[in-house]
Amino acid sequence: MIRCDIKACTGCRMCEVACSSRHFGAVSPSLSRIRVAKLEEVGIELAVVCVSCLEKPCLACPNQALAVGGSGQILLDDGKCDACMECVAACPIGAAGFHEGRPLFCGLCDGTPSCVAVCPTSALSFREDFRDVRLDGFVWPGSHPAQRRARYARFHGEPLRAAWQNGARIDS
Repeated sequence: MIRCDIKACTGCRMCEVACSSRHFGAVSPSLSRIRVAKLEEVGIELAVVCVSCLEKPCLACPNQALAVGGSGQILLDDGKCDACMECVAACPIGAAGFHEGRPLFCGLCDGTPSCVAVCPTSALSFREDFRDVRLDGFVWPGSHPAQRRARYARFHGEPLRAAWQNGARIDS
């Protein structure tokens, strides 16, 4: 899966540009399958993308339009999707997007994620062997995906922020 090192992410959004460009031939964060959560009040940025969590609440699609691919990515069967958006609402970290009646999930770019390739700080990495992420503690019914991304970023950023406030170096 794709992971973001919160210590290295500068919030430049090159990952969003690369993703939307690769999949839609356009530069638009709304078309990206990876989104940067910026918490300016605390100086934290984190690129958020599907982590193929153990719970996989998005698979509760009433039409069974979603499945898990060989690398853990979420696959969409366009013929079964009726744009109900239940998968988008179910993602506890707001990683699922939606555009023109279809959910957007990271498909890992056939094993060569464009977001990872363009990250100027190497904050993004791709590993096929990392699949033990639990997200049940992030469930927040009724919230907007952007709120869930921010909550996820805050959870991962607060320990780092606390260390900075206690004098730790930024790169430590």
